[in-house]
Amino acid sequence: MENKLKQNLADWIITYLKNRDLMFRKIESVEQNKDGFDFYIKFKDKEQFFLVMPLLQDIPNILSKFNSENHFGLVVFNTHENFDLLIKEWEKFAGIKNLSIYFINPFSNLDKKWIIHPYTHNNICEKNALKKGLKSMFEMVEPLTDHQIKDRFK
Repeated sequence: MENKLKQNLADWIITYLKNRDLMFRKIESVEQNKDGFDFYIKFKDKEQFFLVMPLLQDIPNILSKFNSENHFGLVVFNTHENFDLLIKEWEKFAGIKNLSIYFINPFSNLDKKWIIHPYTHNNICEKNALKKGLKSMFEMVEPLTDHQIKDRFK
């Protein structure tokens, strides 16, 4: 089940990124399973490595894969649990300069995704408004429950 969830999420985000790039045509290639990451995209101006984790877990292991030289994407389902973990581990995520986190619900009747760049967001956001601002972004996409995830990805 976990592999199917991961593959569905990876397929969705790759399609989204390719569609977003239709006008700019910066994507040169997409490779699966490169250097310990689920997929890798070579753009004309940068390279980006992606981890796909339907449900966030083992944060120290995730963070150990990221460095300050490369660009990274972390792709997760838009669940309350993933959002709560983002808030709890905010300082750790915000310490990674070129990290983008994609919260996805392909079945949402609202937006299907929201994206946060913790390092940048942390530098421009007032600390006392952080949780409220992130929560408003989270609520733009309907959250998935464990039951919905299991039911929709049988």
